[in-house]
Amino acid sequence: MDIFNHKDYEKLWYDRWVEKGCFKAEVSSKKEPYTIMMPPPNVTGSLHIGHALTFTLQDILIRYFRMKGRDVLWQPGTDHAGIATQMVVERQLNEKGIDRRDIGRDEFLNKVWEWKEHSGGQITNQLRALGASPDWDKERFTMDDGLSSAVKKVFVKLFNEGLIYKDKRLVNWDTKLLTAISDLEVEQREMESQFWYIKYSLENTENFIVVATTRPETMLGDVAVAVNPKDERYNQFIGKNLILPIANRKIPIISDDYTEIDKGTGAVKITPAHDFNDFEVGKRHGLKNINIFDQNGCLNKNVPPEFEGLDRFVAREKIVKLLNQNNLIEKIETIINVVPHGDRSGTIIEPWLMDQWYVNAEALAKPALESVKSGETKFVPKSWENTFFDWMENIQPWCISRQLWWGHRIPAWYGPDNKVFVAENSKDAQKSADLFYGKKVLLKQDEDVLDTWFSSALWPFSTLNWPEESDLLKKYYPSDVLVTGFDIIFFWVARMMMMGIHFMKGVSPFKEVYIHALVRDEKGQKMSKSKGNVMDPLDLLEKYSADSLRFTLCAMAAQGRDIKLSEERIIGYRNFSTKIINACKFLKLNDCYNFQDIDLSDIKLPINIWILNKLIDVYDNVDKAMINYKFNEYSDSIYKFVWGDYCDWYLEFLKPVFKSKVSEDINEVKYVSSFIMKSILKLLHPIKPYLTE
Repeated sequence: MDIFNHKDYEKLWYDRWVEKGCFKAEVSSKKEPYTIMMPPPNVTGSLHIGHALTFTLQDILIRYFRMKGRDVLWQPGTDHAGIATQMVVERQLNEKGIDRRDIGRDEFLNKVWEWKEHSGGQITNQLRALGASPDWDKERFTMDDGLSSAVKKVFVKLFNEGLIYKDKRLVNWDTKLLTAISDLEVEQREMESQFWYIKYSLENTENFIVVATTRPETMLGDVAVAVNPKDERYNQFIGKNLILPIANRKIPIISDDYTEIDKGTGAVKITPAHDFNDFEVGKRHGLKNINIFDQNGCLNKNVPPEFEGLDRFVAREKIVKLLNQNNLIEKIETIINVVPHGDRSGTIIEPWLMDQWYVNAEALAKPALESVKSGETKFVPKSWENTFFDWMENIQPWCISRQLWWGHRIPAWYGPDNKVFVAENSKDAQKSADLFYGKKVLLKQDEDVLDTWFSSALWPFSTLNWPEESDLLKKYYPSDVLVTGFDIIFFWVARMMMMGIHFMKGVSPFKEVYIHALVRDEKGQKMSKSKGNVMDPLDLLEKYSADSLRFTLCAMAAQGRDIKLSEERIIGYRNFSTKIINACKFLKLNDCYNFQDIDLSDIKLPINIWILNKLIDVYDNVDKAMINYKFNEYSDSIYKFVWGDYCDWYLEFLKPVFKSKVSEDINEVKYVSSFIMKSILKLLHPIKPYLTE
């Protein structure tokens, strides 16, 4: 049995498809449109197995509906990936002994664009290797001129509507990268930690209350101790004061439902400037925010002089030592707890109080919620709607500013008294400022850039030349389906819905959202470099072919069930290609060629009637599967038909017919067998494009 050699065909066919314009959407076409917005991979990225699944499923849909006669647009592009790209270029400069601050912002950005020109976008070449068929002529980049213009317009409009504002709130602060980062860029790691039980003395008494903490260095910023109002142990103390150890400040005992009676001692230190939950408690009780850290994670002037300038973890050791010396530690436990780390820097993230730009996400979330509740936008599987509702109904202000140089610089300028002027360009900002002050003044642009998710939230319409009323926008917005993983329902899906509905006259950017599962290893464990179980799709493509990997992912993509991937499964589906090749060789050997549509009324032999009825069933099953995003049922239906019904049974039954010398019967089986194979190749093409071509 010959094994299909994919290396002989894949690049040849892909280049030919692109050359002939097979993937192009035709905006002038009268055909019904079918649109999918490609989730833009990071320009620094490399294809991983999650990408392989997402893009394979999208490409199956795209090829299927293209063959159905729809005018298909699969909109490709890449994301500028603010932090990741800046890190790559900074690292390259550091290797040459250059610090970005020495060359300045403009020259550094020139270096980033040079890197992007020569090395960025490697992942789009890898998508080609996978067989992805988007309209490459329409490829966009989140920092290209058109998208940058859209970003500025959206920012200015939302600011003028009061939906973008500046506020002092807690952010995830990366003390190594020196920027705020999003929750998605925070990695929660389980670590062994110490749990210190510390005595806080009651004012003017010999008594004390014990609080437990894993971060004793933050106690210098404590402003209260909270107890649950139903906790009878502490009712008599509510409203009284404690003396904060080391700092020797008075802090009140407050009651708040946030505290859990059975957790720790039931008394919780409240540090609003350094804990997200404490920040909310502080707002409810009108407590002061005391920020004790600087941007490097060192203690600032708001602490006793002997701690000022110390790194947070050095300060921790010194505080614990002092507490021990004063007999203020009741006990120490060793626990396993979750500690937030920057996914790129690897450093422990510090909740830090600072001025940042925010979007009023609560206001924008309401129409998006209604879109799902009304059925305008549907989640598949439907159970993901509950996750969406939970996030959106408890949504917090969205921090959109980042302390980086690479990205969309915030279109805000400050006057001499720090009054802000928001405009799409410096000329308009200057005009507004001169009018306000009654004279020409010097303006300074905001140093920060926008969160990458801000520009990608505009992707479904900014890529279609919005704000122009373009033919592209009219025809391809909204898209038919978004295919993505569950981990970015909030970060990308929800934000695209919020922005799309707000700026596109109330129309959600997609009709359906298909959420696929995770790809795990064969034992069901999540893939990670530390476990050594990561499967590189590029290696799999090289070894087994794009078709084999695609078919495997499709066959295992059952709704609501994670994919347990193994090389053995991929080898099995590679053998399926070989089975089809050998069936074609059998047909060729027996001169089975058909160049015309079949007339069912001419068919007489029972075996041919049987296989044609089976084929009709397969077509029905495939159509139902694709409409309902049941990819595994699509592939399973074809696999069983080809391997079992067609190859193992039908072709075997043909052998006696060929030996019979009855020309009428032989002509009929030649006619039907080749017609069936032609149909098989069409049915299989969305999943196995290279083999079938």
